[in-house]
Amino acid sequence: MNSILSAPRTPRTWTATVAVLLTAAALTAPAPASATPNTTAAVANGSRLALSCQAATRAGHPISFSPALSLQQRPTRITAALRLTGCSTSSGPNRQLRNGTFTFQGTAQAACGGASGVHGSGSITWYDAKGNRAGTSAIRPTRRSVTSYNPGNALLDGIVTSGPLSGTRITGSATPTSDVSGCVATGLRTLAAAGTVKFQR
Repeated sequence: MNSILSAPRTPRTWTATVAVLLTAAALTAPAPASATPNTTAAVANGSRLALSCQAATRAGHPISFSPALSLQQRPTRITAALRLTGCSTSSGPNRQLRNGTFTFQGTAQAACGGASGVHGSGSITWYDAKGNRAGTSAIRPTRRSVTSYNPGNALLDGIVTSGPLSGTRITGSATPTSDVSGCVATGLRTLAAAGTVKFQR
């Protein structure tokens, strides 16, 4: 299990590795996240890329942990508000989805090194190229545990249960844009991050 004790003082990339319908735990990986849709990999895995977006926490609205993360796992409330931008797809009915606001609230047994028992729900409010609302998707997270410096990674895997992209599976990766090195010593209440989110059928 990765521990914040061994984390460098500069941000590093966390890539979600998902198996068996996205329920496996994540492992950290050094490769940076890519915003370019990998349609070849999607086809090889028997799935089709429906949409790919860049994702980032909004200014003044980082992922929040209450109480603050510490060395020991304990019941924690997780809230997040992510801005989805630059959404694209090669074809299909989702081409009008260009931007969105992804909000999530949930609970987990969380610590500096990861989380388990993740439960919650989320939604994405979509906008088209002109800034008009294009619908709202309901999100159910599917990953129940995550092993990384960022328990918030558990929010980036799920299923769209209704609205635009209904039935698609969500996978994501994020790079921290705020310092996490002091988690064990002083606790971690908030986390800013940026990366990509993909929706696959």
